[in-house]
Amino acid sequence: MRGIGEIGNVEKHYEVLDMVGDGGQGDLFLARDRRSGERVALKLQKARDLGPESDFHWAGRNLLEEGDRMMMLSGIQAIPEIIATGTHRGRRCLVMEFVAGRQLQNVLLAARPVKDPGTVASVIGQLCEILRQVHDRNLVHCDLKPENVIVQPDGRLRLLDMGHAIMAGERTTHERGTRGWASPEQSDACDQGLTRRADIFGLGCILLEMTVMRLPYGGMEERVAEPGGPVLPADRLAQLPPQFASLALWMVRWEAAERPADVLQVFDQLRPYLPRPGSRRPSKRLRPDPTEYYRTRLPQL
Repeated sequence: MRGIGEIGNVEKHYEVLDMVGDGGQGDLFLARDRRSGERVALKLQKARDLGPESDFHWAGRNLLEEGDRMMMLSGIQAIPEIIATGTHRGRRCLVMEFVAGRQLQNVLLAARPVKDPGTVASVIGQLCEILRQVHDRNLVHCDLKPENVIVQPDGRLRLLDMGHAIMAGERTTHERGTRGWASPEQSDACDQGLTRRADIFGLGCILLEMTVMRLPYGGMEERVAEPGGPVLPADRLAQLPPQFASLALWMVRWEAAERPADVLQVFDQLRPYLPRPGSRRPSKRLRPDPTEYYRTRLPQL
């Protein structure tokens, strides 16, 4: 792998501690550097099942490719740094910066529906700032969802999991992302390739899930959504906060070309609702509180 240290047997360098996440493409563990005591995150490919050995090796190569994509994003503060690659009990492994905080998914579960405009704008605005940097490096994340976002104790958001990321415009041969959050063009092969507008759809899904607790076009139901169907049931549509209703529906348009062209267009619609530096916390704040990011600094877009 280009630019990343290969350390061989991970257990020689790191003490593997608790399992902290179970994703579709890998298991996430907390570990500790045996020399420095520093905490790191280990992403291991799934253990081999009864399938062919070729599938297991293919999954290992995919994990290494994810490491390559993370290297492309090196220096972006909101993306965890990758430290090394190795193996752990025969499974390929990425050693990454450990990010302290809570999954946005769990933060929202305790507070939904989120109606405070400053809080909504702070969550989506921070993700716009992060995605602007990702897109500037010609990558599409392809798996935006609250499960892949960490809220740090100081309210900063960090974006995780580059397992589905792809170069913008690169042809895809199969579905990519998570059903319910993935854009329609991600649900099958896409000869034209995916663009940043796929991420804008996912960002719109987060906005809807925060505010009306529903994903567009039937969300994660088993049936496959079809073009022309309703974005939301009428009762949920009526619950959309008026400040963000038109923006949310614009972001999740079925046709990619009909969505905002880039995250800057989204951010400009959010700008009037961002908390001002020095302003008070919202009365019903999330914990940790994403508004703190803007209450202590100027927007970066």
